[in-house]
Amino acid sequence: NINLKSAKNSCTLFSGEVVMEWKGEERRRFPRAVFPCKITAISPIRYLNSHTENISEGGIRVLLEEKLSPYSIVGIEIFVDKGKSIRCKGRIVWVKEKVNPLESTPVMYDIGIEFTEINDCDREYLRKLVERLLSTEK
Repeated sequence: NINLKSAKNSCTLFSGEVVMEWKGEERRRFPRAVFPCKITAISPIRYLNSHTENISEGGIRVLLEEKLSPYSIVGIEIFVDKGKSIRCKGRIVWVKEKVNPLESTPVMYDIGIEFTEINDCDREYLRKLVERLLSTEK
């Protein structure tokens, strides 16, 4: 997984294949890093276990088997390290269906969650974690 960025273009390469190209302004307030870790998302009616795709001090991107409604609030527990988890709340800011091309049915949901309630120590932990992860990518 290689990440290439410039002012106007950003693409991710997997084994030499371009899978996404973005030609626009980066609007995120916080840098994000690829960091797969286990999470539990708690909606009003169920617990969903999954993993993160990427993480920042402002939010996470996760893959879930169930669709959550945009703007809904979820409880989150992020298992960032052995013996270290972060509990917080977040708002679903976007949902994209991952479709099985053979059946044209959704199989997973790619979901962006913005942290709305997170304590300052945990936010600082995530900021330092992302900083460390990004410095090792160079």
